Order: sequence, then structure tokens, then C-alpha cells
Amino acid sequence: MTATDTPTRARFAELVKLQLQGRKFLDQDQERRLLEEGLTRYGLTLDQASGVLRTAAQENAIALEGELGASSRELLRTLADRRQRVARDDFDRAVAFYRARAGGGVTPADAQKRVKRLMEELDLRPKAAGRVIRTRRWYRAIEA
Repeated sequence: MTATDTPTRARFAELVKLQLQGRKFLDQDQERRLLEEGLTRYGLTLDQASGVLRTAAQENAIALEGELGASSRELLRTLADRRQRVARDDFDRAVAFYRARAGGGVTPADAQKRVKRLMEELDLRPKAAGRVIRTRRWYRAIEA
């Protein structure tokens, strides 16, 4: 690290703080744009820019989609049965977990879409639900 790195990092940190104002959640596209800005405009390494972004997010209690996705994936793996199926109640728990970790920065419908996408990435299937006729309609009704 040279003497010029510190002022550069500080300027990038101020840009990150400005971009995070009034937010509770930062999706992967927004995170990527900020990191690209740190790399191209400020000449930081990816590790440096990522460190500044994560520090600012943690200080301001802002959830990053990348980190939130990792913990949600682990939760879904835990909730799945031995046949890699997730019950509707467990899906709803995963959605509630996602929303809680996002600090309310994600709508319930958006959280359902994101959790469904995570299930598809993990090759998990929905478990049929219903008293008389058991279907997966509850899962198909969530727009991807």
C-alpha cells in the first residue's frame, strides 16, 4: 500500500456512503456497479473496493444481496428433506428469514422471487401441499 492509496480509499468510501444513504438493501447489480467504480475510477483492487463496500454496509446496517444469498442457501439446504424438497411452511420461513436479514428493504413478493431463484440454483424442488388435493401450485404461483 502506498501513501496515495489511503486518500483514494477514503474518497471511494465517501462515494459508497453516499450511494448507501437511505437504503436497507443493496442488490448484486448495485454492488457490482460500486465495485466497478472503485476499480476503474479510483484504481483500487477488487479486494480493497470490496472491503470498503462491506465495511460501509456493516456500519450502516445495510444487507448485501451476495452475503444474504449465501446464508439463505444454507438455510434452504437445511430445510430440504432427504429427497431435496422444500415444504411450503419451510419456504415461508426462508422468505421470512430473507426479509428479516434484508432489514425490510425487500417486499414480500420480491423476497419470494429471490428465494425461489435460490431454490432453483440449488436444484431443490417444492413439496406438494394441500389437505385433499396435494399440488405445487403455491410454488408455481410465484413469478420468477
